[in-house]
This record gives sequence, structure tokens and C-alpha cells, in this order.
Amino acid sequence: MNPGAGVDPHGPRVAPAHDTARDTAALPRSDPATADAGMADLVFAVRGVELPADYRHALWTALCGAAPWLRDAPHVGVQGVHSVPTGAATVLLGHRARLTLRLPAARLAQAASALEGRRIDIAGAPLEIGASHVRALAAAATLYAEFVSTGSAHELAFRDEVATALQQLGVAAGLVCGGARALAADGCMVRGFALALYGLHPDSALKLQCEGLGRHRELGCGFFVPHKTIAGVD
Repeated sequence: MNPGAGVDPHGPRVAPAHDTARDTAALPRSDPATADAGMADLVFAVRGVELPADYRHALWTALCGAAPWLRDAPHVGVQGVHSVPTGAATVLLGHRARLTLRLPAARLAQAASALEGRRIDIAGAPLEIGASHVRALAAAATLYAEFVSTGSAHELAFRDEVATALQQLGVAAGLVCGGARALAADGCMVRGFALALYGLHPDSALKLQCEGLGRHRELGCGFFVPHKTIAGVD
């Protein structure tokens, strides 16, 4: 018997974590809101203990190893894994940790098939990807991104670059900058700021969520989500 026969080069499959929000045999693909937006979020349950604090590039590399088409699919975004900072070189994962990918609606089933039950390696830390469910984008008047990178580490230049990008998208909105952000990725430092946009037309809100803003969407930058208020943006 060939010991290498049947080995998946992208990592072993494990039994998907139970997720009551989704029947894995019936991934929805025709939700009207999802179809109108052209994109939707695919939210995976994940299991692990900890990840490196700057895990995002390693996560993207591992996801593309399991689903190589992610590199070329338009506007793909990775929100990242919900985690708790330790103040050291790692972040901790809780039992309700989730990984969210923003994907073209036509790719949702393909992504679920490629990633559910996969055990991937994140710079030496194992992460098991469980069951997923689809979350449609919402046309909210206020959106928030934890990290937006335009290439500038200075707030005034950042604000100008955001204003220019919004104008190019044909989006009118007020903006509030939050705190400075930085992450290490593939030997480089990515810098930017948290950002809230308010007073958005519903079509503009969906456009921003679908297309993002700025650079490094694969690292979670420019990933907008609905926000109740601009108060307390940090």
C-alpha cells in the first residue's frame, strides 16, 4: 500500500464543528439580498487554542492553499478570526470563535466545500474550520472598518486619500477616523486607521461592503460592517 495515497496536500479534513445556524447539506445561494449585493459573508465556526498576534498573512496563505481560486476572485475579503489579545505574541481563541470571508455570491458553495472540515496551519498554530452559514450584507446608513489602509500612516493624508477613493466610487459620506492600526505581513508593516462612514445611501453602503476601500482586503483591511453609531469609534 502506498502510504501517500489519498493524502490531501492542503491539510487533513476533520469533522465540522456543530453550527446550529446552518444545515451543511443546504447552503443557501438564492437569498434576494445576497443576489442583489453580488457578495455575501460566509461565516465559519473555527476551533483552536491560539494564533500568532500577526496571523493574517499566514491565514490568507493557508486559505489560498485550500482554495487557490481565492487569489483571483474579485473583491474577496477576510475579516479574520474573532480573538482576544494577550499582550504578547499570541491571541487566544474562544469556543465561539468565527472566521468570516466576504465572497462573490456565486462562490459561496465552492468555498464551503473547500474549507469546511479542513485543518490548516497558521504559522505553526493549528486551526480547524467547521460548518458555515451565509450572512447577507445589510444596507446600513453607518459602516465601520476596524482597519483601513491607503498607504499612509499620517491621519491627514489618510483622510484625503479616503475622500478621493470615495469620490472615485461615487459615494457620499461623512467620515470619522479612529485609532492608528498596524500589522506585520510577509516581512512588511501595513499601517492605517479605523474608519467609520455615516450618512450613506443604501446603494452606497452595499457598494462599499462589496468592493471595500483601500488596500489589503485579504488581510482584513477595508472590510466594512454595519455600525449602530459613530460614537466611540476607536
